[in-house]
Amino acid sequence: MLLVTAWWVWPYVLSIYHLEVAGALLESSLVPVYPDRLAPERITDPAGVQEAIKHLQKAVSLDPRNVQALRLLARAYLSCGQPQMALQVLQKALVVRPQNPLLHLELADVYDSLGYTEYVIHEYEMVGVGTRSAPLVANYLKLADAQIEAGGGEIAIWLLYKVLTMDPYNLYALYRLYKIHREMGDTEHAAIYRERLASINPHMVAVPLDFRLAEYQAKAMIALVKDGIWEQDKVIAIVSNQLQQSGQGLPRLIIKHLAEVLLEQWPNDPTLLSYLAELHSR
Repeated sequence: MLLVTAWWVWPYVLSIYHLEVAGALLESSLVPVYPDRLAPERITDPAGVQEAIKHLQKAVSLDPRNVQALRLLARAYLSCGQPQMALQVLQKALVVRPQNPLLHLELADVYDSLGYTEYVIHEYEMVGVGTRSAPLVANYLKLADAQIEAGGGEIAIWLLYKVLTMDPYNLYALYRLYKIHREMGDTEHAAIYRERLASINPHMVAVPLDFRLAEYQAKAMIALVKDGIWEQDKVIAIVSNQLQQSGQGLPRLIIKHLAEVLLEQWPNDPTLLSYLAELHSR
C-alpha cells in the first residue's frame, strides 16, 4: 500500500521540486519593470531564464494542474517576448482555477502586452481593478481615441468619464473632452472643461505610473500650451513637482520618458534639458 501511495505521489513531489528550482532561477534572472503586475521584465541572465523555462515545462508535464508553475511559465514567456505562449499557459491555469481573481488579472496583463484593448478592459473590470488602475486607464484612453477616429464620440465621452472616475486630474481625458465638446459646438461644456484645465495646480498632477500614461500626459501638456490654455511655465512646474514627489525606480524612469517626449516639442528648453541630465546621471 505504501509503495502504491509513493508511486502516485512521486510525480507531484517532482513537480514541486522543479517549480522551486525554476522560481529561484527567475528571481535571480529577471528584474520587474512594473512590480505590481505581470509584464515583460528585464532579463539579466538569459541562460537562467531558459533553464527556468525547462524546469517549469517539466513541472507542468508532471502535474498539469500545478497553477503556480503555469503562472511562472507565463511570466517567463512574457519576458522572453512570447506573449502568445504566455496567454496559452494562463488559459490552462484558468481551466484549473476559473474563479481565481489573480489569474484573471494576469490574463488581462498578457492581453495588454498583446494590445487586445477590449479584452484587457473586460478582464480588469470583471474581477476588480486592484493594483491595475494605471494600465486600465491607459486602455480606456486608447479605446477612446479609436472611437473618436471612428466617429464614435458618445462612446468616447463615456470612456473618458470612466477615466476621470479613477484619475480626476487626467490631463489627456480632460483635454479630449474639451476638444470633443468644442468640435460638437457644445460651447457650454467645452467652457467647463477649459476652465477645469486652466485651474489645475501643478501639485494636482501626479506621476503617471505607466509609460503610456506619461506619453498621454505629455501630449496633453503640449496641446494645452498650443491652444493657449496653459503657459509653458506650468508644464515645467509640473515636471519639477513630479521630480520632487518621486523616489527611485519606476517613477524616475517614467518622468525621464515624460521629459523626453516634451523635449521633442521643445528641444532647446534649458530647464527640461537640465532635468533630463539629472535623471540620466542618477
